[in-house]
Amino acid sequence: MCHATLREMLRLDRASVGSRPTSSARTAVRFETTTRAEKPLPTLAPRRHVAYPEAMRHSIAALLVLASLSCTGGSPAHVPCAAADVTHCLITQQACDASGAAATCQHCGNGEHPSAQGACEPIDGTPITHDFPDQTIAANSELLAHCRSWTLNNETDLWVTAVELTQHEASHHSNWTYVPDDLYPGPDGIWTCADRGYDQLTAALSGGVLYAQSTQAVHEVQAFPNGAAVRIPAHSRIVSDIHLLNVTSQDVTGHVELSIYTLPRAEVRTPLTPFHITIQDLQIPPHEQSRFETTCELATGFERAAGMPIGMHLYYSLPHTHALGTRVFLQAVGGPLDGQTLLDVRGTPGEARGLAYDTPIDLAGLSGMHFGCEFENPTTDVVHWGFNDQEMCEMLGFIESPVAFEGSVSATTNTGTDGTMPVYSGSCSTIFVQLASGMM
Repeated sequence: MCHATLREMLRLDRASVGSRPTSSARTAVRFETTTRAEKPLPTLAPRRHVAYPEAMRHSIAALLVLASLSCTGGSPAHVPCAAADVTHCLITQQACDASGAAATCQHCGNGEHPSAQGACEPIDGTPITHDFPDQTIAANSELLAHCRSWTLNNETDLWVTAVELTQHEASHHSNWTYVPDDLYPGPDGIWTCADRGYDQLTAALSGGVLYAQSTQAVHEVQAFPNGAAVRIPAHSRIVSDIHLLNVTSQDVTGHVELSIYTLPRAEVRTPLTPFHITIQDLQIPPHEQSRFETTCELATGFERAAGMPIGMHLYYSLPHTHALGTRVFLQAVGGPLDGQTLLDVRGTPGEARGLAYDTPIDLAGLSGMHFGCEFENPTTDVVHWGFNDQEMCEMLGFIESPVAFEGSVSATTNTGTDGTMPVYSGSCSTIFVQLASGMM
């Protein structure tokens, strides 16, 4: 997520090329691009659709069985793991298998995601899939300033309960919004953002936030539990920014495949809305670990915007840093859950990091959220907020709430140490946006 704020909405990161075992048969609607006190918490997932001649199907099925055997250490059957091992695997959207001498984390196939119990299961909903055009990025280079769009031609609202992205174009990150289909007019595919006046804030406020890609992730699923969904209004198009980063010595040519999984309106139990928190003033000192943190007061602004005391449920969270990030955390402040950890992700990015809460967290009575990131900077330079070798500290989430909100920090100061680790903090400025009644 490489949000620079709901004002410069969502920014995420990923790069690389990778393949995963594919999984079975789901009926897909496909559009070609040319027209064409502390608890760790779980859930997530992945798909690809190819039509084969009838004569090939039995052979392909046999090969898939052999592939599944090799991927699971000799047995296609899932062997349940201990709860701690499941939680560890779910942090990177992987299933957990205990069929070997020790529990191992394993990627699910396309069209699947790991359940709260750690087994791969089909993504809920009916998939609508779109392949974007190929693009090439030269060796040892970075590409910014391009956008892509997919006009849905939907005559009715779409209720999206999951989004699945697969990419092999060296995508460093991408942020996905939906907008009215007469905004940013022009052919679908890949285009220069400035030519159509695209910016993420306008897109997010004109339509909404759909999804943001984890740093360096090749395959990711944002799957909401229990009939929760984001509404895309009739006559919409999906738009994303493009940020490619090729650190290899060879050119990379590839593309993105995006699938949205929809539910009939009658099956939607909970409409969701986004929130976003970002710390923009980073001054990461060289040759040491450091922490940047803030506490966003939410109760006052929420009540002013919604006309009622704060009440929301947390369904999904997604942290974002670059290569120097070693930890992202989110904690409840005030209310019955005061001090409880809502998210605590450690280790450097490079996998899908979105976390769905199989049992959504009731945040009624909350007064705010405490958010922060830790970094380890081995270089001789101070690292700031930015692209390429600079850093970010952000979080995107989806909540059941009558208002969306954003918290942002524009200035930080050194406020002391935690042991030997310097700590920097700053005041959190918040914005609340009440949803139109039709969104609920």
